[in-house]
Amino acid sequence: MSLVESLATARTEEDVKDAYIKALGLKGVFKGLVDIQTPEIWFEAKEAATAPLLMFAQLLTYVRAARKPGLRRGRDFPV
Repeated sequence: MSLVESLATARTEEDVKDAYIKALGLKGVFKGLVDIQTPEIWFEAKEAATAPLLMFAQLLTYVRAARKPGLRRGRDFPV
């Protein structure tokens, strides 16, 4: 099934995440506060159409929190 088909049949945000993970062939994925996180990339996914600016702003909030001393909670920055 293609990414477009998978997204068209997605019912939840988890389905959207799984569709992107499969389509991009991501390995070593952690799904948590940052929707899709690998050592190389942080990726935000939404169930419904969302403006890219809002998704980017949400990711910047995660980066800011991850940079604060004592708040990293094991999150590594992508390399």
